[in-house]
Order: sequence, then structure tokens, then C-alpha cells
Amino acid sequence: METELITIEDYCVKYAVEPSFIGALEDSGLIVLTVIENNKYIHYKQLVEMERFIHFHYELQINIEGIEAIMGLLQKIKSLQHEIESLKNQAQLRQPGH
Repeated sequence: METELITIEDYCVKYAVEPSFIGALEDSGLIVLTVIENNKYIHYKQLVEMERFIHFHYELQINIEGIEAIMGLLQKIKSLQHEIESLKNQAQLRQPGH
């Protein structure tokens, strides 16, 4: 399991991120940290999302609340796109000759 986790300290040094930013992401529920023996770790599955959050915060100057709003909207868009595809498939099945 250790190969799937990176410590917060290592991550912050490698990506020049403040530990308080990661704490704020965890507090808001945007990421889930793993705690082992009083050390906090980020799972590698979350690294793509972390890169996105870092871009939003450090490059675009978006605060945690803004990131939460963006992620909620992106999830809604994804859900609507899935619904559109489902409706398209249902419409194709109902057309004569299909």
C-alpha cells in the first residue's frame, strides 16, 4: 500500500504547495487523506485532481470555495452529458428501423 501513497510533506516539497492548502482541501471534502501512524498521505488516485486544484488556486487565484463551486458545476455538467447520451440512445431505439 505504501507505493500508492505520498506523504503530505513530500507532496508539498515536490509541488511547492503549502500544507495549509492541502488541509483546506481536506476540510472542504475535495480530497480524502489517509492517516497512518499520525502521518497524512495523499493516494495516487487523487493526484490528477490535486494538479487541477493547484492550477485553480495558485495560477488562477481561485479560493477553496470557488474550487468547490467549480467542481460542483463540473459534476453537474458530467451528469447532464450522461443524461443526454442516455436520452439519445433511447430515442434511437424508438426510431423505426433500429
